[in-house]
Amino acid sequence: MADAEQALNPKIEAKTPELPRRRQSRKLNEIIPSQLNSLRTYHRAVLDTQDVEAVHKMRVTTRRLQASLDLLERQMKLRKLKRQLRNWRRKLSNVRNYDVFLELIEKETVSRGKARREQLQLVKTILQQRRAQRATKVRQFLERIHIDKIADRVGVTLASTESSETFLGDDCLSTTSIVLETSSEKSTSGEEAESIFPDAPVGTMTIDEPTMAGYAAERLDQRLAEFQAMAAQSHPTNDPAELHQLRIAAKRVRYLLETISEMGYGDASRALAWLRTLQDRIGDWHDLEALEEEIIAIVSTREFMKQHLSETSQMLQAASHLQKKKAALVARLFPVRVPQHLAVTSQRISRALRRHASGGQVSAQQRT
Repeated sequence: MADAEQALNPKIEAKTPELPRRRQSRKLNEIIPSQLNSLRTYHRAVLDTQDVEAVHKMRVTTRRLQASLDLLERQMKLRKLKRQLRNWRRKLSNVRNYDVFLELIEKETVSRGKARREQLQLVKTILQQRRAQRATKVRQFLERIHIDKIADRVGVTLASTESSETFLGDDCLSTTSIVLETSSEKSTSGEEAESIFPDAPVGTMTIDEPTMAGYAAERLDQRLAEFQAMAAQSHPTNDPAELHQLRIAAKRVRYLLETISEMGYGDASRALAWLRTLQDRIGDWHDLEALEEEIIAIVSTREFMKQHLSETSQMLQAASHLQKKKAALVARLFPVRVPQHLAVTSQRISRALRRHASGGQVSAQQRT
């Protein structure tokens, strides 16, 4: 797990994650088709390989696409589509959670002695079995999804599969191999790439830019205020619901800032680095909490205890160790000190959005 303890303190700049290089700005009607192309590719990779990284990247892409679509709330009826994206993400989480559990178990196994490894081995075997069962069910669900139909609903014509393969050169790699090759590549910020196809066709999407900019400014102000209020009220806690809500609020600000920044309304690299750090730290706690609950759920069944009576105590000892690690994470997480530069950056970008919105309205009045 990444050590982000000091990066959460806004006074310590030296430990802040390396900032990403600024990308060339793109309009929203370029960003959304690009995200849809990436979503289609990761969707195909999950169906073909059930690859760990493909599952993760498909989930992340649904979040980014949802943040982009949210900016069109005043121009299109998209609530049903956004619910669909959330539903897909929840389904994928049924598999992704087990991937995270197995990664945690692997790290514990490597760093601990023989006794602890024996405790964890049975847990690992059971989690692998459950992962395989969930992956089969999720695959059946994903087989009914057609990304092209989703694109049609927002007025986007996606590149054909054949033309998508040419984006990475003349070798015409399959979409599955593209995912597997790029899954290990990280951007300079440590995050996954925004899109496999940054130059994907624009399609037929038409957006009222001034209206979108005005709504984006309001949305950014709202999301920031929600997060600041939640952070101010936060306190050391082991309540999963409270920590989850704080993490969700941070994610909403982060993905919204990412999209708006990519459209060229201002650099938010520093603010995004801090939000990622906070999100990852809470995520580390949540992963341990979820694994602890999974272990307890496994050993608490009568059938399991009868078949594995001696191993049950070992598994509960492993869960007890997770509780200690959770307590240490909470102690390092709180208090959450929101750096001033987050508000300053958001306000600067919000003003830029409003200038664009008001400029577009003036131009429209002049034309009439």
